[in-house]
Amino acid sequence: MKALLKYLQLLLTIGDKESDTEEEKRQHGFLIYMGLLMSSGGVLWSTLCVFNGLYLPAMVPYTYIVVTILNFTYLYHTKNFIVTQNIQIFMSLLLPFFFQFLLGGFVASGGNVLWSVLAVFGSFTLRRKKMTVVWLVLFILLMIFSGIVDSQAKRFDIGLSEGYIISFFVLNFVLTISIIFSLYYYFVSSEEEARLKLQASLEQLHLAQNQLIESEKMASLGALVSGVAHEINTPLGVGLSGISQIEHEVKKLEGNYSDQTLTEEAFRNYISTTKQLVTTIRDRLNNAVALVRSFKNISVDQHFEDIREFNLKTYSDDLLLSLQNQLKSRKITVVNSIDSNMIIESYPGIFSQILSNLILNSIKHGFEDDSYGTSENLIKISIDTINDTLVLHYEDNGKGITDAIEKRIFDPFFTTKRGQGGSGLGLNVVYNLVTQKLGGTLDIVRVSPHGLGFTIVLNIPVKKV
Repeated sequence: MKALLKYLQLLLTIGDKESDTEEEKRQHGFLIYMGLLMSSGGVLWSTLCVFNGLYLPAMVPYTYIVVTILNFTYLYHTKNFIVTQNIQIFMSLLLPFFFQFLLGGFVASGGNVLWSVLAVFGSFTLRRKKMTVVWLVLFILLMIFSGIVDSQAKRFDIGLSEGYIISFFVLNFVLTISIIFSLYYYFVSSEEEARLKLQASLEQLHLAQNQLIESEKMASLGALVSGVAHEINTPLGVGLSGISQIEHEVKKLEGNYSDQTLTEEAFRNYISTTKQLVTTIRDRLNNAVALVRSFKNISVDQHFEDIREFNLKTYSDDLLLSLQNQLKSRKITVVNSIDSNMIIESYPGIFSQILSNLILNSIKHGFEDDSYGTSENLIKISIDTINDTLVLHYEDNGKGITDAIEKRIFDPFFTTKRGQGGSGLGLNVVYNLVTQKLGGTLDIVRVSPHGLGFTIVLNIPVKKV
């Protein structure tokens, strides 16, 4: 039995090409399966006809079998499914009519023309509604024509007993219904199998997407790390230079004191120089401390997605401080107009991810060159509130985007920097975070005369302090 099923499975794939989709392969298998079932019925009917001496009618099912074999052989060698499909459906529609006619008409044949209904069922493999309707109309016309010429077919009636005729009716109804059920079962099983495969593929794709999103988050965090490292290097360098200078001044003061050449003026100069150096070192180190603190807050929030109250102005300023290196590299000024008294209860890590991705997108794409003729590179961030609705406005005056890019800007893996470090996930991550995590909406805004903006609408409680 297993060997038979194995050969059957191979037979159902004779029309498949490597480039065919799963749906096309199911259509091929369905049509071949229908041809095999009708050929099996043809063997039965031709055997009955030969047994009763009806050699001329027996030629009809034999013809169906032979043409089916030739048709499927043609399919195997050419992979031309359309031609094979139409030939098979046409035979399934027309040959049962000839068989009925040569058996003496509708009654004498036991309603053999009912086999033509399988042609309508086979037309489902066309996957085109209009063509299926055409085959249905042809079937109806054939049935009407069969009734019209039924009186002419009676001259072929060999006068079988009523018992035989009733047996033929039973046999035709049982076989056609069984084949229809078998075809339907095969169709449903194939569709169910395809659905399960698609579901498994979607789950794998969703898992891969989550992994890529996490990778994109880490990439964004990596950009913060490199920027912070660069920014910290400057105050530390100033601090080291200042300490070296203080050390030099101390040794100079110590030498003058030992040589008893220390004057009041030299002592005052030492105090003044040391004060200036201490002030410079303190200010620079305070900047470094603020930078590390802001980076710590942002990085921790990006790793742990917990809901809490936070000051959006302060939080966004911390984020901008962490991105100073990238912003300075493009000479970009960020105008943060968010109300400093605004407190919201949401996910700070998600907000930092959204803003950092929007800013990095502007840096990479909007301000990649100076061909757009802007005197000053600007990014503007502001927020409006209407009851419990928060509307975040983000815009840059960079080079903007084309209509073609706008249609695909949120698509995963779509990037204009393919092969240049672009992953195509930055704005897709933003879209998913806004619409799925925060349950809001994200719209594109064209900035005049050029540039790009986004409007994010969120239902988040806002309070002032």
